[in-house]
Amino acid sequence: MATSGTPKEIARQMTNDCIAMRLRQLNRMVTRLYDEALRPLGFTTNQLNILATIVSRGPIAPGQLGQMLAMEKSTVSRTIDRMYKHGWIDIGPGKDRRSQSLKATPQGRQLLLTAAPLWDELQANVLDATADNANLLAAVGISAQRSVDDGDDAEETFYSDEFAADFYS
Repeated sequence: MATSGTPKEIARQMTNDCIAMRLRQLNRMVTRLYDEALRPLGFTTNQLNILATIVSRGPIAPGQLGQMLAMEKSTVSRTIDRMYKHGWIDIGPGKDRRSQSLKATPQGRQLLLTAAPLWDELQANVLDATADNANLLAAVGISAQRSVDDGDDAEETFYSDEFAADFYS
Protein backbone atom coordinates (compact mmCIF):
# COMPACT_ATOMS: atom_id res chain seq x y z
CA MET A 1 0.00 0.00 0.00
CA ALA A 2 1.57 3.25 -1.13
CA THR A 3 1.22 6.38 0.95
CA SER A 4 0.18 9.34 -1.17
CA GLY A 5 -1.80 12.55 -1.19
CA THR A 6 -1.60 15.80 0.73
CA PRO A 7 0.34 15.95 4.01
CA LYS A 8 -2.95 15.68 5.92
CA GLU A 9 -4.07 12.65 3.86
CA ILE A 10 -0.68 10.99 4.34
CA ALA A 11 -0.84 11.69 8.07
CA ARG A 12 -4.31 10.13 8.25
CA GLN A 13 -3.08 7.06 6.36
CA MET A 14 -0.16 6.71 8.74
CA THR A 15 -2.24 7.17 11.91
CA ASN A 16 -4.86 4.71 10.67
CA ASP A 17 -2.40 2.06 9.49
CA CYS A 18 0.73 2.43 11.63
CA ILE A 19 1.25 -0.79 13.54
CA ALA A 20 3.88 0.76 15.83
CA MET A 21 1.57 3.60 16.83
CA ARG A 22 -1.34 1.25 17.52
CA LEU A 23 0.82 -1.11 19.58
CA ARG A 24 2.29 1.75 21.61
CA GLN A 25 -1.19 3.09 22.25
CA LEU A 26 -2.41 -0.35 23.27
CA ASN A 27 0.63 -0.82 25.50
CA ARG A 28 -0.04 2.46 27.32
CA MET A 29 -3.71 1.61 27.79
CA VAL A 30 -3.05 -1.89 29.11
CA THR A 31 -0.21 -0.69 31.34
CA ARG A 32 -2.51 1.97 32.79
CA LEU A 33 -5.14 -0.67 33.63
CA TYR A 34 -2.61 -2.90 35.36
CA ASP A 35 -0.89 -0.02 37.18
CA GLU A 36 -4.22 1.26 38.50
CA ALA A 37 -5.17 -2.20 39.75
CA LEU A 38 -1.76 -2.76 41.38
CA ARG A 39 -1.50 0.73 42.93
CA PRO A 40 -3.17 -0.32 46.24
CA LEU A 41 -0.37 -2.90 46.64
CA GLY A 42 2.25 -0.19 46.13
CA PHE A 43 3.84 -1.43 42.94
CA THR A 44 3.66 -1.19 39.17
CA THR A 45 3.23 -3.53 36.24
CA ASN A 46 6.93 -3.20 35.47
CA GLN A 47 7.83 -4.22 39.01
CA LEU A 48 5.35 -7.11 38.86
CA ASN A 49 6.94 -8.38 35.64
CA ILE A 50 10.40 -8.17 37.15
CA LEU A 51 9.34 -9.84 40.39
CA ALA A 52 7.51 -12.66 38.56
CA THR A 53 10.54 -13.25 36.34
CA ILE A 54 12.91 -13.36 39.31
CA VAL A 55 10.62 -15.76 41.21
CA SER A 56 10.07 -18.03 38.19
CA ARG A 57 13.73 -18.10 37.06
CA GLY A 58 15.44 -18.14 40.43
CA PRO A 59 18.54 -16.03 41.01
CA ILE A 60 19.23 -14.04 37.87
CA ALA A 61 21.75 -11.41 36.79
CA PRO A 62 20.31 -7.93 36.09
CA GLY A 63 21.64 -8.04 32.52
CA GLN A 64 19.96 -11.35 31.83
CA LEU A 65 16.72 -10.03 33.37
CA GLY A 66 16.85 -6.98 31.11
CA GLN A 67 17.40 -9.15 28.05
CA MET A 68 14.52 -11.46 28.95
CA LEU A 69 12.14 -8.53 29.43
CA ALA A 70 13.58 -6.41 26.58
CA MET A 71 14.25 -3.56 29.01
CA GLU A 72 16.90 -0.86 28.90
CA LYS A 73 19.80 -1.34 31.32
CA SER A 74 19.04 1.95 33.11
CA THR A 75 15.37 0.99 33.59
CA VAL A 76 16.34 -2.38 35.07
CA SER A 77 18.88 -0.74 37.39
CA ARG A 78 16.48 1.96 38.59
CA THR A 79 13.62 -0.49 39.10
CA ILE A 80 15.60 -3.14 40.96
CA ASP A 81 17.04 -0.45 43.24
CA ARG A 82 13.49 0.62 44.18
CA MET A 83 12.41 -2.98 44.65
CA TYR A 84 15.44 -3.65 46.87
CA LYS A 85 14.58 -0.61 49.02
CA HIS A 86 11.03 -1.96 49.43
CA GLY A 87 12.47 -5.30 50.55
CA TRP A 88 10.98 -7.30 47.64
CA ILE A 89 14.31 -8.52 46.24
CA ASP A 90 17.85 -9.14 47.42
CA ILE A 91 20.86 -8.09 45.39
CA GLY A 92 23.76 -10.43 46.01
CA PRO A 93 27.09 -11.25 44.44
CA GLY A 94 27.07 -12.84 41.00
CA LYS A 95 29.37 -15.36 39.38
CA ASP A 96 32.30 -12.94 39.39
CA ARG A 97 33.27 -9.78 41.30
CA ARG A 98 31.69 -7.45 38.74
CA SER A 99 28.28 -9.14 38.53
CA GLN A 100 25.21 -9.27 40.73
CA SER A 101 22.45 -11.80 41.29
CA LEU A 102 18.83 -10.95 42.04
CA LYS A 103 16.49 -13.11 44.07
CA ALA A 104 13.07 -12.57 45.60
CA THR A 105 12.74 -12.13 49.34
CA PRO A 106 9.94 -13.75 51.37
CA GLN A 107 8.24 -10.32 51.33
CA GLY A 108 8.52 -10.22 47.52
CA ARG A 109 7.09 -13.73 47.19
CA GLN A 110 4.19 -12.76 49.45
CA LEU A 111 3.56 -9.65 47.37
CA LEU A 112 3.39 -11.83 44.26
CA LEU A 113 0.83 -14.08 46.00
CA THR A 114 -1.19 -11.04 47.03
CA ALA A 115 -1.12 -9.65 43.49
CA ALA A 116 -2.16 -12.94 41.86
CA PRO A 117 -5.96 -12.50 42.25
CA LEU A 118 -5.75 -8.97 40.82
CA TRP A 119 -3.65 -10.26 37.94
CA ASP A 120 -6.11 -13.10 37.30
CA GLU A 121 -9.01 -10.65 37.11
CA LEU A 122 -7.13 -8.31 34.79
CA GLN A 123 -6.12 -11.16 32.50
CA ALA A 124 -9.74 -12.31 32.28
CA ASN A 125 -11.14 -8.84 31.60
CA VAL A 126 -8.54 -6.86 29.68
CA LEU A 127 -9.85 -7.78 26.24
CA ASP A 128 -13.45 -8.42 27.21
CA ALA A 129 -15.43 -6.36 24.72
CA THR A 130 -18.26 -5.92 27.23
CA ALA A 131 -16.01 -4.45 29.93
CA ASP A 132 -15.33 -0.75 30.48
CA ASN A 133 -12.02 -1.15 28.67
CA ALA A 134 -13.57 -2.30 25.37
CA ASN A 135 -11.71 0.53 23.59
CA LEU A 136 -8.57 -1.63 23.84
CA LEU A 137 -9.99 -3.69 21.00
CA ALA A 138 -10.78 -0.57 19.03
CA ALA A 139 -7.22 0.71 19.57
CA VAL A 140 -5.95 -2.03 17.31
CA GLY A 141 -8.83 -1.71 14.87
CA ILE A 142 -10.92 -4.59 16.19
CA SER A 143 -14.60 -4.19 16.94
CA ALA A 144 -16.51 -6.67 19.07
CA GLN A 145 -19.49 -6.36 16.74
CA ARG A 146 -17.93 -5.31 13.45
CA SER A 147 -20.48 -4.90 10.71
CA VAL A 148 -19.80 -5.41 7.02
CA ASP A 149 -20.47 -1.75 6.17
CA ASP A 150 -18.17 -0.10 8.77
CA GLY A 151 -16.75 2.16 6.06
CA ASP A 152 -15.72 5.64 7.22
CA ASP A 153 -17.16 5.18 10.71
CA ALA A 154 -14.06 3.25 11.80
CA GLU A 155 -11.85 6.22 10.91
CA GLU A 156 -14.06 8.62 12.88
CA THR A 157 -13.96 6.30 15.91
CA PHE A 158 -10.17 6.25 15.85
CA TYR A 159 -10.03 10.04 15.78
CA SER A 160 -12.51 10.54 18.62
CA ASP A 161 -11.57 12.79 21.53
CA GLU A 162 -11.57 9.72 23.79
CA PHE A 163 -8.73 8.14 21.80
CA ALA A 164 -6.84 11.41 21.62
CA ALA A 165 -7.01 11.80 25.39
CA ASP A 166 -5.72 8.24 25.91
CA PHE A 167 -3.07 8.56 23.23
CA TYR A 168 -1.54 11.81 24.45
CA SER A 169 -1.86 11.34 28.21
